[in-house]
Amino acid sequence: MLTDFGLAKEIDESSRSNSMCGTMEYMAPEILQSKGHNKEADWWSVGILLYEMLTGQPPFTHSIRKKLQKKIINEKVKLLPRLTSEAHSLLLKELLQKDASKRLGSGPRGGDEIKSHKWFRSINWKKLDASELQPKFKPDVIGRACTSNYDKCWTTMPPDDSPANTPTAGEHFQGYTYVAPNPWLSSS
Repeated sequence: MLTDFGLAKEIDESSRSNSMCGTMEYMAPEILQSKGHNKEADWWSVGILLYEMLTGQPPFTHSIRKKLQKKIINEKVKLLPRLTSEAHSLLLKELLQKDASKRLGSGPRGGDEIKSHKWFRSINWKKLDASELQPKFKPDVIGRACTSNYDKCWTTMPPDDSPANTPTAGEHFQGYTYVAPNPWLSSS
């Protein structure tokens, strides 16, 4: 199960957002073109994630942000020939469709369109939803702070990109490690 609500935004089903935040490599073309976006942009991101899981890297990369944006907007996705025809269909023709209105998941059935794609035919969605399926791989985890399943390059990296200290007091958002400071309250 993958979850990242770090930059989540709830919008009405018929609304569009114009926010441009998140990881550039995962942004849909309509976000980069400031056309306004909705759930179709999320399905693009799912396609990018699947591509990366299947190939080891995202389909569009560049160290210069403007050039990366141009690649996402203009270049065709190239898939490795070793991937199955089902993977090619799901990624190239469906999820990584540059026209958001034609992207799989954009129709009236939403996510059910994606779940019924032939690439997912071996998944019993009812059993998965009921947590009745056993994962094919279950990592060894020794306690809540276990990092043995992460590459050492990540666990030895100094945490120097945090702009501020994490507040430790307060009653908001219990159970989370970060609580935004209230600018209306003095620190004394």
